[in-house]
Amino acid sequence: MNRLEFLQGLKAELEGRVPHSIIQENLRYYDSYISDEAAKGQAEEDVIESLGGPKIIARTIVDAALDTEDRPDGFETFGSGPAFDEAQGSYTQRENGTPHGRQTDPHVHYVDFSKWYVRLIAGLVVLLVIFLIMTVFFGIMGLAGWILSYIWPILLIMMVVWMFRGPHR
Repeated sequence: MNRLEFLQGLKAELEGRVPHSIIQENLRYYDSYISDEAAKGQAEEDVIESLGGPKIIARTIVDAALDTEDRPDGFETFGSGPAFDEAQGSYTQRENGTPHGRQTDPHVHYVDFSKWYVRLIAGLVVLLVIFLIMTVFFGIMGLAGWILSYIWPILLIMMVVWMFRGPHR
């Protein structure tokens, strides 16, 4: 197995299991590791064989990504580093630094919901919004009830007067 086959196999094993940023980070690491060891005089095949294969490494990467609380969310670094070019078997810098030629808006901020305290704050905000909506709704209904409780005798008197006087023409 050569370097390109190894990196393609590792990428295939990781896709859909960890964020894109982790995949790119590990592909860069193993690409440079194999290149460095080959520059020291070892054959690429020997270096790759000593690593243990893409499936074993992918399993370790997935386990590490799922076990850590502060894992990258894939948004801040997504597409910002060099991309792995499968045809050349090396990394190249994207033209605009974004994947698939998309432009990113610098005013858009992403929230990482993988952290427990972010989920807690989001839940509290949702509960606060629901509480405020219910307070306004029941406040209006209570105000209407209060007004009607004082106005109904006046409305009753006006209806009796209207019945005896008749409609105005």
